[in-house]
Amino acid sequence: MSHNASEGTDPFDILSGSPLPAVSRDSVLSVLNGTELDMAATAHPEDPTAAVARLNDLDWVITVDDGLVRMECVLPTQLDADMLPIFHVLCNEFNSSAFDGRALVGLVEDEVELRGDACFVTTAGLNEDQLFHALNLGIINAQEALLSVLDSFNAAARELASDVDEAQND
Repeated sequence: MSHNASEGTDPFDILSGSPLPAVSRDSVLSVLNGTELDMAATAHPEDPTAAVARLNDLDWVITVDDGLVRMECVLPTQLDADMLPIFHVLCNEFNSSAFDGRALVGLVEDEVELRGDACFVTTAGLNEDQLFHALNLGIINAQEALLSVLDSFNAAARELASDVDEAQND
């Protein structure tokens, strides 16, 4: 796949009156499992709109529903629920200035779970090359959101540990 939007397509096909194909979970799975992304994505067995995958040591959930594709990467932690307010502050700080991806936080079995997500709108006729680029950018933006918040948390934890060490040495 060369990912030239104009390759092999006639831009005037839209005028022919033929119905344009919609983006579906199957078309998303095909692109996610292509040689460029190689995510080994599979259809979610219980949700006809979702696919699951693993990439860059992160679990991914991709949903395709009513013209919207949502890509969410998930990072479970071993931090307990007491840390949740800190992550809320860090996520809000990131999200207040980022519009391409969002950072989210939640609890799973009383442990913090950090998530990054990105969404894009699709319309009928979105070709495979365009879908590839949208999915690739979604992956980048979702990961960036998650990793940015994680980096901020790690920097704050290092600073706090340094302050505690200094206080103990005084």
